[in-house]
Amino acid sequence: MPVRNLSELISYALNTDIRGRGSSGMQADISIRGGSFDQTLVLLNGMNISDPQTGHHNMDIPVDLSSINRIEILKGPGARVFGPNAFNGVINIITNEKKADQLSVTAMGGQYGLYSLSASSAFHIRNTTHTLQASNSASDGFTHNTDYKALNLFYSGTAGISQRLEYQASYMKKAFGANSFYTPKYPDQYEITQTIFASARYKTNFKGFAPAVYFRRHYDEFRLFRDEAPAWYKSHNYHYTDVLGSNANLWTSTGSKSKLSVGYDVRYELIRSNKLGDSLDTWIPVKGVDGAFYTLGKERTSAGLFIEESVNIKKFSVSAGLLASYLSALPGKITIYPGLDAAYQLGNNFRIYANANRTLRLPTFTDLYYNDATSKGDPNLKPEEAVTIETGLKYNLPGITSHMAIFKRYGHNMIDWVRTSVTDPWQATNITDINVAGFETSVALNMEELVPGNSFLKTLTFGYAYLKADKSSDEFMSRYVLDILKHKADLLVNHKVWQNLSASWAFSYQDREGGYIKYENGIPEASETPYNPFLVMDLQLNYKLKKWLFFAEATNLLNTEYVDYGNVPQAGRWFRMGLRFNTFLGKAQ
Repeated sequence: MPVRNLSELISYALNTDIRGRGSSGMQADISIRGGSFDQTLVLLNGMNISDPQTGHHNMDIPVDLSSINRIEILKGPGARVFGPNAFNGVINIITNEKKADQLSVTAMGGQYGLYSLSASSAFHIRNTTHTLQASNSASDGFTHNTDYKALNLFYSGTAGISQRLEYQASYMKKAFGANSFYTPKYPDQYEITQTIFASARYKTNFKGFAPAVYFRRHYDEFRLFRDEAPAWYKSHNYHYTDVLGSNANLWTSTGSKSKLSVGYDVRYELIRSNKLGDSLDTWIPVKGVDGAFYTLGKERTSAGLFIEESVNIKKFSVSAGLLASYLSALPGKITIYPGLDAAYQLGNNFRIYANANRTLRLPTFTDLYYNDATSKGDPNLKPEEAVTIETGLKYNLPGITSHMAIFKRYGHNMIDWVRTSVTDPWQATNITDINVAGFETSVALNMEELVPGNSFLKTLTFGYAYLKADKSSDEFMSRYVLDILKHKADLLVNHKVWQNLSASWAFSYQDREGGYIKYENGIPEASETPYNPFLVMDLQLNYKLKKWLFFAEATNLLNTEYVDYGNVPQAGRWFRMGLRFNTFLGKAQ
């Protein structure tokens, strides 16, 4: 695919919405099926790396695209298995499944001073496996204040055979121009983030029992003024969050065709900040910054026990379960999330399914506590709640994979940042009820399987999604929740050009609800500008020669002018090219 970062790749998944701000995925908000960016849970090899400060940092994933083996996407609530913040979908990024010792080196360059260097190696020593990856990239930016620098370091390993220890550790640092990210009134914003993550899981041979622990620390330095600041501007925003968690599950047979699964999940979240939280008794110095202190903070804990019974009888399968969750931030403390899934096999290739699930999301620390001249949080926000129902049909046979589904989410106390006029600050608010209904369909064709001997077309994938919310933003301006993608259609084509030369095309049509207040020279217009529909086209050419891959790419080949968020510019046509060297160092394991 013609993509060079994780957000570009996920943007082509069915019914996902990637709203980009920074270049090359420096900051991108991901949502699924019309949810907000705070409602998607992100996992790295099954470990929860979502950020409690704000969902804007959920894509600060400290792993390079070249290290990713596959991505699993759960569309719809996952609370009864993954906890309360798996509100509208889960994305699990898998990196640790390479089967052979290998070495890979990639170099890329392009317009606007773009360069990227990465190297990865996978190898094994006796009963241990190891994966190492490092990457460094930068660009001068396609327009004013869109430059960036990024560093990624990642390691994962395993030890053992029948019982196995899996572990990973990673570090990411990004510094980027944040042109109009949070307010177009002051476009010269700048942001520096750092992510440290480590985890370990021990897979036993006892009924799937695999306890795990993980730790994540995230630093965020936000500068409203990158260089010269006015006299009234006193300090940059400094935050760091710590997350410590543990989870495990196991199963046992309850009959010849039934299985009982139980599990737990515990998660502790902490923030220290000069902007978010309650006053600290003791101020904490910000490392490397004279005179700056973390003066505020907050902690909260969640713990859940999940149980599920699954039954398979001939062509019919059903699973029912619930999660009992303790949330220290809630007055009632204990919340129950039930769910039911059923499916029936129609012949050899068709499968019909239906499900219903209840879910909940806690407000982020930004929702609760952020407060400045343009945005005001609310410490009394209630959690979001929803019940989602879905039914669909899947069709699979060699060379064809297709899917069709309809769903509806009944949302209560949904959280959004709203205002009634351009002179008002954005206010975090529980919008009473928002119901979102949708339809989606996709088909993927492997032409080499369908038409043996075909020498031109390799794969063809098409996806279309339609969403409708029963509450519009006419009575107020919505910053996030109501600006859903009404229509999204993606077409991916891979074909041979000549001998070892192939081409991949990606087309995406998007039509977004809602609008934004356009700014000109720091002055807002009087009325709202609607989001215009747009079409973008990306192209990648690949030439393979033994251990070498040469590639040339063009993103936004049509040079389409568009915005994902109002007033935040998106790159026009951007050319890049590079090469990759890949060699196997030994036999496959």
